Amino acid sequence: MNVLGVELDYDFFDADQMEVYERENRRVAEDIKEPAQYEDKSTADAFRIQCRIVDRFFDAVFGEGTAKQIFHGKVNLRDHMEAFAIVAQAAGEARAEFDALEKKYAPNRAERRQTEKDNRKIQKLNSRNYNHNAAGHKGQGGNRNR
Repeated sequence: MNVLGVELDYDFFDADQMEVYERENRRVAEDIKEPAQYEDKSTADAFRIQCRIVDRFFDAVFGEGTAKQIFHGKVNLRDHMEAFAIVAQAAGEARAEFDALEKKYAPNRAERRQTEKDNRKIQKLNSRNYNHNAAGHKGQGGNRNR
């Protein structure tokens, strides 16, 4: 994925990598919301705090030095949030792909049961005896006017 001009490789289907991503993503959400760190801080200082949190995320997920490579030491909140959103979007796309694979290869039990029930009904409708009796034939002679 391309994050602000820097190409980063990440396999969201690798369990170990996904574990790191999920842990660090939770950490960002928790750290950003921690109100005590913003007390008596200017808006600029709040921006710095949030950028440091995102820097730690990139270094933890993609390797030490990744934040510096992406942001070049700048503390621009818009760039940091945009970069974080790019990774979150890639993770969301991977999740959608996983859901599609799961649906394709692990169908719902209720759907399978309904399909089996429908197939039995079709077999019954197509059976010779059912069609013969359903057409109003009684007995062996086939004479309906008796």
